Amino acid sequence: MPNIYCPNGGVNQRKLTPYRPHASMGLHHTHTVIQEKGGMLSSIYQLYEGLLAEVDREFNRVSNIFIDRMQCRKGCSSCCSQLFPISAIEAAYISRAVKGLPPDVQEGMRRKAHDYLTELMGPEFDAAQSIEEHGKSVSAALDKSVGKRYIPCPALEDDACSIYSHRPIIARKYGIPLWNPKNPRVLQACELNFKAGEAIEVEGVVEPQMEMEYRWLAFKQGVHRELDLPDVVATVASAVLYDYESLLEEKIAGKTAGE
Repeated sequence: MPNIYCPNGGVNQRKLTPYRPHASMGLHHTHTVIQEKGGMLSSIYQLYEGLLAEVDREFNRVSNIFIDRMQCRKGCSSCCSQLFPISAIEAAYISRAVKGLPPDVQEGMRRKAHDYLTELMGPEFDAAQSIEEHGKSVSAALDKSVGKRYIPCPALEDDACSIYSHRPIIARKYGIPLWNPKNPRVLQACELNFKAGEAIEVEGVVEPQMEMEYRWLAFKQGVHRELDLPDVVATVASAVLYDYESLLEEKIAGKTAGE
């Protein structure tokens, strides 16, 4: 039976059987490593970077399968105006990258981040909000705007990403046929690479994404539970304007002080 691919929505006629990872996959290993003393934040980042490397390898593998149609390359930034949420871990990693940029570059990026959030949230945007309150406002704004509005990412400069090595997971995957656990019967990707409703063979494409998604979820859940992180929603602009890394540092300091 052909696999129906609908990049812009619609019903996928292929019924997928959800992949269930082994009980020991991801979460136990995460719990063990992040409890190491003296380097908890570094351990979290190390595990996260391992997941990012896995996503990059899978993107490259699938891109090679569809090499004749892939337009993804430096200078193409059509996906960099998409609206999407990122996790506290991704935001902390981006905040870390921004703090390492030259001061003038940081300032310019923060101005663009302020403009981005003003456009996204309108009068609801308040730069003086706490990270937790900001997350609630971002979540409400995204619920109204995803798929309807497009705002250039503040990290975009001359059609290239200023924080490329620290970009979030979705920014690493966009372009290839993507599996979404919230809508597993529909695959989505960049319209420059695939046409809406196009039938493609996805054998060996979906299952690895399922595995990575469950490992990523297990990792996030393990870190959130271990550090008692608030369930915040962020954007790349949020991570540029606010210091999410300090949130992780504060939670780690509180945990170690109580032990």
